[in-house]
Amino acid sequence: MRLNKFKGIVFDLDGVLVDTEYYQWQGWVEILKKYGLTISKEEYYDYAGKNVTIIAEELINKFNLKPKKSLSEEKEELILRWFKSKPINLMHFSKESMKYFKELGLKIAICSSGNKEEILIKLNRTGINNMVDFITSRNDVNRGKPFPDIYLHSAKQLNTKPSECLAFEDTQYGLQSAKDAGLYCIAIPNEFSIKQDFSRADKVFNNLEQAVNWLKG
Repeated sequence: MRLNKFKGIVFDLDGVLVDTEYYQWQGWVEILKKYGLTISKEEYYDYAGKNVTIIAEELINKFNLKPKKSLSEEKEELILRWFKSKPINLMHFSKESMKYFKELGLKIAICSSGNKEEILIKLNRTGINNMVDFITSRNDVNRGKPFPDIYLHSAKQLNTKPSECLAFEDTQYGLQSAKDAGLYCIAIPNEFSIKQDFSRADKVFNNLEQAVNWLKG
């Protein structure tokens, strides 16, 4: 693979650049506690990467819940509080990979199912905000992942065709979003998504360092 075919790089955030998927799972655990329910790590495998409103709808249907308040809004409020105070670590080789692409003159976009405030908190607290040219959040589109809208919006921001963008995703639903939008997509599964279906990925690696080394070759 040669990078000269690409004009833009699009990163998912949770689980690709920042090590925050655990908090996303625990957010739902806390919400469901109020109903005497829980969601195990293994059960969360089916939800990792989906838009928060889609997850909320699926949980309401699964457990036949009648929430007095929007589950998605309640979860987002909780997550925002956590991300403002709890430690946020970078995934392995995330900063190095971003630096590599920037040195090649490529524009970098973030394409995340989180809201804009949540994304900015993570970028600022981990010190990678200055390497990002564009941000696409779920606030920018009508339909989040696994629909293609969010990646189509990112390609438009980068002023490129979707086929000229390279995406990095860690979940089946993010991969579906990127591929349906027409992007080349490298999958990097993590502990919360390893059992998902990555058969549509153009390449699959264990981490960003492996992916970048392959791209260099």
